[in-house]
Amino acid sequence: MSEQPKGSLNPLKAVGTVLSAFSGIRRGKDSRDDLKNLRPVQIILAALLCFALLILGLLTLVRSITSQ
Repeated sequence: MSEQPKGSLNPLKAVGTVLSAFSGIRRGKDSRDDLKNLRPVQIILAALLCFALLILGLLTLVRSITSQ
C-alpha cells in the first residue's frame, strides 16, 4: 500500500487511531506511522468526537437505567 502524504485528510484513520489509543491496543510501529501520516489537529478533533460520543452514550445508558 502506498503511504499518504502528511496532512492528507483521512478521518477514518484518525478515528481508528484514537479508538485504539482509548482501548490501549496500539503497537509502537503503528503509532509512529500515524504520527508521520496524520496531523495533530486531525487526531485532536477525532479524540474530541470520540469523547463526546462516549459521554453521550454513558448519559443515555444512565438515563435509561434510572428511568425504570
